[in-house]
Amino acid sequence: MRKCLLLIALYVLEGFILPAEVLALRPFVTTDADVVEKHEIEIELGIFGIQVQKHSGADELIIKVPGIRFNYGLPYDSEIVLETTGELIDNEYAGSLDIKEKQFADTAAFYKKVWWRGNNFLPNFATETGIVFPTEKDTAGLNFEGTGILSWYLNNLTCHLTLGGGTEKEPFEQNRQGLFIYGIILDVPLPQYKKLHFVSEYSGEKVESTILDHQLLGGFTWEGPKDIEYDIAGFTGLNNESVDWGITTGITFVIGKTFYHRER
Repeated sequence: MRKCLLLIALYVLEGFILPAEVLALRPFVTTDADVVEKHEIEIELGIFGIQVQKHSGADELIIKVPGIRFNYGLPYDSEIVLETTGELIDNEYAGSLDIKEKQFADTAAFYKKVWWRGNNFLPNFATETGIVFPTEKDTAGLNFEGTGILSWYLNNLTCHLTLGGGTEKEPFEQNRQGLFIYGIILDVPLPQYKKLHFVSEYSGEKVESTILDHQLLGGFTWEGPKDIEYDIAGFTGLNNESVDWGITTGITFVIGKTFYHRER
């Protein structure tokens, strides 16, 4: 009986231990501990997004189109990352859309390196460090961000954990404040549709002397034809400082000699 139970346990664990393919890192806020291959280009394109934040008076509605994250593979298991998002803002939304502001947000350049590649239950470890540019309204000066990422790649579960920090200059403030960043991503392939994955993320950030801004995301990713990966997700904030709700959809593809899936 003990031998039978042991064999059953090993069979179940095998499904989680054996390596498998991974989808790209849209539609998440945080990232993974992996990079594209040398000289290859990965494009994470946010086709459309919308988010609403309710206020005591008029609400704020933001349309995000487009959002782009450009990843270029470098030697030594590393990559350069460039990203930005176009925003159309109606800060007095009352049922009918009236765009009052346009800007680029979340504009940044990062260097990402994998320092350790794990195996089975041992995770990959990577760091991502870089500069955030002041392209949003009422921002000035460069800010710094740096994170450490752990990624566990299992057959029926992928998990990414991000912890880090940086600096942020609040509107109309002279001094920069410390910023704490964190996030955890779960990716589960659906048993009957292996190319379709259910994904979720809990992420947040906190600037010194402010309330925590955190949110919960859930959605699906699909490994489509012609090596294009599609995603759609909804998200909601978890307190008054966070967005009330939003949706995002996009695609990911690689330009290079061969299509590269982030390795599990």
